[in-house]
Amino acid sequence: MPGQRLDAAAARERLYAVMHDDGTFEEKAERAMAIAVDYLDVENGHLARTDPDGDYWRTVASTDPPGGRFPNGSVFPLSRTYCRRAIDGHGSLVVNHATDEGWTDDPAYVEHGIECYHGTPLRVDGDLYGTLCFVSVEPRSEPFSPAETTFAELVARLLESELQHERLASKVDRLDGFAAVLSHDLRNPLNVAQGRVDLERERNDTENLRIAVTALDRIESLIADVLTVARTGRDVEEDDLETVRLSELAADCWGAMTTADATLTVVDDVAFRAAPGRVARALENLLRNAVDHGGDGVAIRVGRLPDGDGFYVEDDGPGIPADDREAVFDSGYTTGSGGVGLGLAIVQGVVAAHGWHVAATEAGDGGARFEVSDVIVVA
Repeated sequence: MPGQRLDAAAARERLYAVMHDDGTFEEKAERAMAIAVDYLDVENGHLARTDPDGDYWRTVASTDPPGGRFPNGSVFPLSRTYCRRAIDGHGSLVVNHATDEGWTDDPAYVEHGIECYHGTPLRVDGDLYGTLCFVSVEPRSEPFSPAETTFAELVARLLESELQHERLASKVDRLDGFAAVLSHDLRNPLNVAQGRVDLERERNDTENLRIAVTALDRIESLIADVLTVARTGRDVEEDDLETVRLSELAADCWGAMTTADATLTVVDDVAFRAAPGRVARALENLLRNAVDHGGDGVAIRVGRLPDGDGFYVEDDGPGIPADDREAVFDSGYTTGSGGVGLGLAIVQGVVAAHGWHVAATEAGDGGARFEVSDVIVVA
């Protein structure tokens, strides 16, 4: 190829700059592939969506010009591409010299005559997205080096991250629309119904109307919970953070709850950086979960994690079966009849928005224990 090739350091520097620039995913992908084409010394790079069940391969970004062999939007049967072999594993498929390596009878070689191929599968949320491949009609003069394969795989991982970010942004947009419907289109008629029932109760306060009020209040509470789930997943910004103390948060949350004969003990305190309102909502949901599921007279303890990077909430109740400890954070998961399973989903949303991690495990006395880690602890 004409011109001086990029060295590895310069290629990485340019690649990171591209991925941090503004632009669409397709624009970033084409610019990233152009850098890799130069560094790998190949003719072209292609990012393709693939569907093995539908025998489908289509370029969504390409360094090929519109009149090239594989321009953007090209569609081929997956079964007649090297990519079908690349997606069989989790590493890269490398073909340096198809003729010498015995690929001449392969459908991909018969169809396209490609001598040089480097392909890496892309997966998002564990699902196959497609492949990132670099090709040349002519064979390599030297095999792809381990450093070159590492660079090609780095491009693939960065593109996976960008795709993940796009999916999350799309989910946030959908949640915003959902929240708008809940806060306006459902709350307005609900408020009208509540007002009409209140007026009727002033004239004739019957048992049926009291039941209706309870049901309407329950609907209002559910709308509030769903709105919280929709909004707590937004990333916490630096300006949102304050130094908070676990003991103070726990006391405030406990004082606002109906706790029956449950008890709360702060074993040891910890100060950390958080968005106060959002972390208080998460802690309240953890405490409420213990009160609701821990049984009569449940003893609840909160404290600092042994390694110091977060806090825990635990109780001496019946605990959570090991097989259910991941599912408890799913929206809609519940073991009771009085809720809709949003409390721990709210916790998960708040924790993820801070960049923390939460896990359900077992307390020393067999009860439920929730550990929130990767917290920015203040000494």
